[in-house]
Amino acid sequence: MKTGIVLLGHGSRAPEAQITVRKLLAQVREGSSFDYVAGASLQFNQPDLPSALELAVSAGVEKIIVVPLFLYMGLHMKKDIPEIIGEERQKYPGVQIVMTGNIGADRKLGEIILERIGEAG
Repeated sequence: MKTGIVLLGHGSRAPEAQITVRKLLAQVREGSSFDYVAGASLQFNQPDLPSALELAVSAGVEKIIVVPLFLYMGLHMKKDIPEIIGEERQKYPGVQIVMTGNIGADRKLGEIILERIGEAG
């Protein structure tokens, strides 16, 4: 089964904000063996989530794992993203579309915060 990853950021009106998503995409591509890795934005930028899923399906992906790059379990995680995924599942009944949990308060994130504090001196 051809599996694809879609990293989903919030999106931003600031063009330079997409640099971080592009770097994360490169890291996932380098560190994994997934058949397809792409990015999407919930708002402001293209491709949006429906467009990114359409691109993955047109590339022959049979299972798409949507990875929300969100810290908080807010409305986007609880309502908006699941609703979009539910609508897209109806369009592609032969494709499995699943969503991971949010980034959350992971210990690794705490380590990064401590590193940044150390960098500030």
